[in-house]
Amino acid sequence: MRDKGGTLLLSNISLGEFAGPSDPQHAIAAEAFIERLLPNIYLTDFAFDKILEREHKEPDNVTRFWPSADLPQLKLLAERTQNPNLGVTMQGFIRMSYQNRVAMIAAMNEVVQQIVGGIKDARADPSYISKAKSVTPDGSRPRTLNILSELTRGFYLDLAAPIRENDIVDMLHAIMPINCCDYVLLDGAWAERVEKMKHRIEKFGAPMRIAKCFSKRNQGVHAFLSDLEEFDQHNLVSPAVPY
Repeated sequence: MRDKGGTLLLSNISLGEFAGPSDPQHAIAAEAFIERLLPNIYLTDFAFDKILEREHKEPDNVTRFWPSADLPQLKLLAERTQNPNLGVTMQGFIRMSYQNRVAMIAAMNEVVQQIVGGIKDARADPSYISKAKSVTPDGSRPRTLNILSELTRGFYLDLAAPIRENDIVDMLHAIMPINCCDYVLLDGAWAERVEKMKHRIEKFGAPMRIAKCFSKRNQGVHAFLSDLEEFDQHNLVSPAVPY
C-alpha cells in the first residue's frame, strides 16, 4: 500500500473495537501492522455532521471528501513524539485502548444502542417504512445520506430481520470509508450490501463513485491484494480535504 502512495483510514470506531477482544495480542498485532504503514495513516473521528456540511455545499455528488481529522487522537500522537524513546510511533497507542477497554466498550455500546433504538423507532412508523421502501439514490441528497439510507434500507424492507449489535458496528465501519476511500475490507454480508447499493446507484443514474469492497468470502483478500497491485495512483482523483 505504501508503494502505491496509499493511506490507511483509522477511525475512533476502530480504536474502540481494538478494545473488545479479551486477548491483548489482538491489540499488539494491530499495532504492529499499523506501525509498518507509518506515516501513511489518517486518524478520523467519523463526524457525519462535518462532512455533511461540506456535501450540502456541492452542486452534485461527484466530489468526495476526506472525513474530519480526529484532533484529540492526533494531539495524543504528537505529544507522544516528544518522548525521545518513542518518536513517531504507534507502539503502545492501540494498547492504550485495550488498557482502557472497560470505558471504551461502554462508550461503543452506548452509541450502538442509540442507533438500534433509532432503527426500532423508525420500524414502528408506517410512514417512515413507506419512504424507506420507495427512496432511491439521487443527486438531490448528499452522498453520505444516500449511502446511509441505502445501507440501512434492509432493516426496513424486512421488519422481522434481527438488528445485531455487530451489524451496527459493521455499518459504522462502512458508511464513511466507502464514501471517501478507494478500497474497503468489510464483513461478507456488508460487502454484499454495498454491491447491491452500487447496482442501485447505477440503475438510477446517481453520479457517485464509491470504494471497491472486499471480504474474506470467495478469496476476497487475494482479490483485494491483486487489485491493489494493479492500482495506478497517477489516475487517482483524491478526495477533497475538509476545511
